[in-house]
Amino acid sequence: MIDRTKIRKILVFTLSNIGDVILTTPVISLIRKHFPEAHLSILLGPRGVSIFDHCKTVDDVILFDKKDFWLDKLKLILKLRRARYDCVVDLRNSLIAWLIGARYKTSIWMDRTDYSMRKQHLKRARFLIPSQDEGNEFDFFSDAEQASALKKFQGNASVPGNHPFIILAPGAGSDVKRWTISGFTQVADHLVQTGRSVVLVGGKVEAGLGEELEQKISKPVVNLIGLLTLRELAGLMARASLVVANDSSAMHLAHELDRPTVSIFGPTHERKCNIVGPKRKMVRLHLECTPCEQAQCRFERRYCLDDLPAALVIQACEELLSDAVHSA
Repeated sequence: MIDRTKIRKILVFTLSNIGDVILTTPVISLIRKHFPEAHLSILLGPRGVSIFDHCKTVDDVILFDKKDFWLDKLKLILKLRRARYDCVVDLRNSLIAWLIGARYKTSIWMDRTDYSMRKQHLKRARFLIPSQDEGNEFDFFSDAEQASALKKFQGNASVPGNHPFIILAPGAGSDVKRWTISGFTQVADHLVQTGRSVVLVGGKVEAGLGEELEQKISKPVVNLIGLLTLRELAGLMARASLVVANDSSAMHLAHELDRPTVSIFGPTHERKCNIVGPKRKMVRLHLECTPCEQAQCRFERRYCLDDLPAALVIQACEELLSDAVHSA
């Protein structure tokens, strides 16, 4: 039995990739809500750090790089033992959680009966907080970060900052999960030709996608690919009328911000990604080979994405936009 009055320092051991970290934010939000006075530390890999910059939900961010030498890992374990955490919530099932001497910690056994990664993470915290999903109040962005994003948007747009806009996120962590440039071009053309403003977003490594799309889309769009921090992106996304994204960190971010989202799937399984909801549409081709969950396609071309018609994505966009108008 856990004595909640004795929990003053909590360590959450989260994952590394940005998308995976975003899926753990409901747990972090839940812990902060139930332990508002506790010192909350996050242990994670370098790639996910940007979401915690200036974040008020957590008190401390500790880097753990699995590529470090064993001596560096030993030093980290000793540092964590000296910190005397009362509770460890381990979302990656690491041996480290059992070596730092916390009074309370997650079980070494992981319940994988639920396909959704988000729900799996919430189940890991059940030993500490019996109640489950209570919404996500994680501090994804500050007023200043949102203002900075909107300033960049306004500086690149010919429309006022309060004008409705739609975000397209053409990138993904892996090329095999990216829908085609042709498909995104057709969707953008439809949206701008029907009077909507379109904003392209993504990381710096995806700058080439933005340049190619800008050249092919029939009317001007706002290309902010590589120009926003992750927290600025969250601030901008919170104002978007709609987000269209591949299975990516941008999609997960849109879901956690409760934005209307059209999610495009190819080789990965949608059941892992918490896509069910009135503000969400999933588009995919149901083929014999999908979802294959493979890092590389075994065929000469990716039938699941290369053959996915833009008309299906456009239809999903219009349905969500229409729902938003009727519910306003």
